[in-house]
Amino acid sequence: MMTTDELREAYLAFFESKGCVRKPSDVLVPNDPTVLFTPAGMNQFKREFMGLGDPHLKRATTCQKCIRTGDIENVGKTPRHMTFFEMLGNFSFGDYFKREAIHWAWEFLTRVLKVDPGRLSFTVYQDDDEAYEIWRTEVGIPANRIARMGEEDNFWPAGAPTHGPNGGVRAVLGDFLSRRRRGRGGGLESGIYAVQPGWAGAVRAAATKEY
Repeated sequence: MMTTDELREAYLAFFESKGCVRKPSDVLVPNDPTVLFTPAGMNQFKREFMGLGDPHLKRATTCQKCIRTGDIENVGKTPRHMTFFEMLGNFSFGDYFKREAIHWAWEFLTRVLKVDPGRLSFTVYQDDDEAYEIWRTEVGIPANRIARMGEEDNFWPAGAPTHGPNGGVRAVLGDFLSRRRRGRGGGLESGIYAVQPGWAGAVRAAATKEY
């Protein structure tokens, strides 16, 4: 069993090996009038995603300290909502895209973490045939393990497109509930472990979308 420190370092080192620059966590209360606290790893890279930041920074990886005020009402009701958490992410600014992100997510989960592939399921945005074909034909995932989902469930922000950066999500979902807990109800959602490969990828429920 990996410790939290070992998992964090394994993730950051893996994406450094893919050419990502390891960046420090941004502060929890950022100089950003659009948020109260830092809610996600991508927050410190807003300027890069909009083409206004460092033009030399093409790939980055971080472990971001986050607080999500929108999740507060769910704290204590599910095992996956909390007031404070660390979000591991990798980010591409006009560099790698779906193919690399999907293959790297699969490599990290199955080869580095040695997660049993049989416990993983996959989602793509409803009309994202490219991501579906990468999972299906290049990675070799059976069709019955890949779900197409719409705006409310597989888009960021949920219910978009609206304004600003947004896009379809690709996710890997793992059922890590014990048989005993699974039998008590609560379903897969209570056991979700997510890696969402897109322009950004992460371990934990992370922000990885098309911008």
